[in-house]
Amino acid sequence: MSDLKFIETDAGKVYDTILGDLENGVREPLYPGDERRIFGEALAQVIVSVYNSVNDACRQKMLRYARGSVLDALGENRDTPRLNPTYATTTLRFGITEPMASNIIIPAGLRVTGDFVHYFLTDATVVLYAGALTVDVEATAEKGGAEYNDMAIGELSQIVDVSDVPLIDYVTNTEATGGGGDREGDEEYRERIRQAENKLSTAGPAKAYKYWALSANPLVTDAVVESEKETITRTLQTYAGHAFQGGANLLPDTLVVYLPGGGEAVAGADYTASYDDELLTLALSGALAAAETVNIRIARNMYGRVKIVPICAGGELPDEDILEDVLKSCAADDVRPLTDKVQVEAPATELYDIELTYYTTKANESEVVKNVEGPDGAINRYIYWQGSTLDQDINPDELRKLILCPHWVENPIGATRVIITKPEYKELPSTTVAKFSGKINVQHVVKD
Repeated sequence: MSDLKFIETDAGKVYDTILGDLENGVREPLYPGDERRIFGEALAQVIVSVYNSVNDACRQKMLRYARGSVLDALGENRDTPRLNPTYATTTLRFGITEPMASNIIIPAGLRVTGDFVHYFLTDATVVLYAGALTVDVEATAEKGGAEYNDMAIGELSQIVDVSDVPLIDYVTNTEATGGGGDREGDEEYRERIRQAENKLSTAGPAKAYKYWALSANPLVTDAVVESEKETITRTLQTYAGHAFQGGANLLPDTLVVYLPGGGEAVAGADYTASYDDELLTLALSGALAAAETVNIRIARNMYGRVKIVPICAGGELPDEDILEDVLKSCAADDVRPLTDKVQVEAPATELYDIELTYYTTKANESEVVKNVEGPDGAINRYIYWQGSTLDQDINPDELRKLILCPHWVENPIGATRVIITKPEYKELPSTTVAKFSGKINVQHVVKD
């Protein structure tokens, strides 16, 4: 790769240019020893230095030549910060030769060293209890870097802050130090920045899929991207009071265990569950202690199966053509990771009614009714707000805020009080949008 120059920095060429300009200016040759020639030679050195500085500053705008803080700035532009140094860790053991009658507190931040150059600090405050001879605590290097690695067992043997633990007789590290790493160097960082563009070539992250969904059609204003979940139901045989269900990516929080009669069993009373190494284990007790089989329901993540749910401006549901546009955009070969299966669906809907009574004074009645029930009033604004985006619960408090504080008008006059019967607060799945049913019962009461 050729060396890039934004300005001529060759000393010989700069010297020839300056000398030629001087001779043209005085209209006679300048021989060695001529004070004007000496001045030109001195000037050439200064100009070459300036040109080199200017050329270097210009070249650092290019990833190939950037270094230090300029390279950091280029990395920030590509969402690729430089990797900071990591800190070595170890386990320290503090001990005494004879048991004490009282506890000894070893504070966090106590420094220990082996050479009075490299220091390790205790991560937490620990107590050497009365009657005990030793206590262990994790410790971290004072500074990041690989130079803190590979300190052998027993090498950290000196307590620096002796006055903080005067009763401790000795300290030692029970394992070799490790985990420290130097700050990422310019060359390694430069290559990682260069490779950072590759992360933009696929839509693996949810935000990237959303970007491509919003780019598919100008009518699409929002989209929810999630990994699909599957709900499985099983009848499990029991063995010595236990039941087992294998499978990757199970979600224990969604587990429902059923009693023989069909009701739900109570966790802790009728069973306890654990999920380790892709095996769900149920320890049966209470009403399930003698059961020969047990029915369960549990969800699991379907990684690799991506569901995209778009919505259009104003909360309009997308038609088949828009869904097809989104699918083509997000499932394109140069967008979708090879391992992903993409499907696009319209949002589910949850209907809600509006039923409320609000209060005002006689002096403000007309203005308040306009601000609440008018074409640009609180109710219509709420209907638009509630149904225009996904991943939003049904929230009557937003309607309450709009009725009491109509902030979209100058010198706002809102209701003095409001009683909202419907809608009630309801949590919605992220792919469900709330829609007004059209059923409305609104009354206002005038109070002097």
